[in-house]
Amino acid sequence: MSHLALELALWILLAFFIGCIIGCILHKLFGSETASAPPRPAEELSRSPGADTVKAAGLALATQEEAAPVTGKTAQPQGIAAARGGRPDNLQRISGIGPKNEKTLHGLGFFHFDQIAAWSEDEVAWVDDHLKFNGRILREEWINQAKLLAEGNDEEFHQLYGTGGLKDKKGESESGTRTRKE
Repeated sequence: MSHLALELALWILLAFFIGCIIGCILHKLFGSETASAPPRPAEELSRSPGADTVKAAGLALATQEEAAPVTGKTAQPQGIAAARGGRPDNLQRISGIGPKNEKTLHGLGFFHFDQIAAWSEDEVAWVDDHLKFNGRILREEWINQAKLLAEGNDEEFHQLYGTGGLKDKKGESESGTRTRKE
């Protein structure tokens, strides 16, 4: 009886090793090479102070980047690890940026109006493609809004964009009734 148990154990061990060999061959043939290398943005952000939140967002965004590659010639804008002075600007003042988009932008390292105002056409295209905004940044004029807010030009901002993305006392945005001067 013991020789049967020994024979069964040897067959199981043989099946295990054959399975390991087949698994290794299949992994080399069909496995992803990028899964073994950590994403670069997370490495750079992990060296920055206050980078815990940004590092987590960088890992999530790097995964999204692998799943949906950016088309065309675009450049990723450079974010910062944390808000200057520990206080981010209220990005929701920009029409088109709500709480979810503001959180996403913070995850990318954008906390201030002047950062958004400085985006080039290629950087706008990267953010638009990366976040799947379908032209929203240009259509809603985020760059112009951010420039006015960064310069503290609230009067012109209110003339052009109303309250932007902020809600009035009734919970309605006044940005839909903007009076734009051409």
